[in-house]
Amino acid sequence: MGDLLSKVLPLALGAAISPTVLAVALVVLSGRRPIARGTAYLAGVLTVFAGITALGLVASHRTQQSPAESEITQVVDAIAGSLLLLLALGTVLRPLVSGAAAPAPDAPVDGSTDTDARQGLFPTYLLGVVMMVVNFSTILLYLPAMREISAASVTDADKAVAVAIVLLIASSPAWLPYLFRIVLPGPSTRAFGALHAFIARHTRQIGVAIEVIFGVYLIVKAFR
Repeated sequence: MGDLLSKVLPLALGAAISPTVLAVALVVLSGRRPIARGTAYLAGVLTVFAGITALGLVASHRTQQSPAESEITQVVDAIAGSLLLLLALGTVLRPLVSGAAAPAPDAPVDGSTDTDARQGLFPTYLLGVVMMVVNFSTILLYLPAMREISAASVTDADKAVAVAIVLLIASSPAWLPYLFRIVLPGPSTRAFGALHAFIARHTRQIGVAIEVIFGVYLIVKAFR
């Protein structure tokens, strides 16, 4: 179990650094009906996580780590790492190609800063779904983690614990501000504005750093 956690925790921590999900969560929780809409947004995010978890576990389900299994794991890591590096390259080159500063890829979607525009719970739920579906860097780190858990030679109970830990960490940008808003409504209102401003200024830098670091990590892991 310890060896499994040493493999998946770095991936989970990388997946958790998601300016997109966090920035939109802060907007939702700063508007009207913050708890109700925050619940809907969190449900949307977790719906996608549930699908990715099932896909990662079922598609790679094995009971033993055979040589062929090891090769498949290496290919998955190499592909995910390469895609992360391509995402980073695209983020860096996009402003140069367009000739102007590109809009922050992890900023709230059009109109999401206008809290009156998304007061309904179902639209907020869909917003959570969309933010996770387009959150490629998180998905590309979360899937290899599920692959590692599925292929690990541990008990099903240990695998369930590992999945729960990885899911809890990776989804923290959605549920941590939500929990903070419930427990400390006053301080959270003041803190969310400053945090959102910081994320808006540094979204591209954060995204590129995570994509490069973990892209290299997965490629090295695949070929070591």
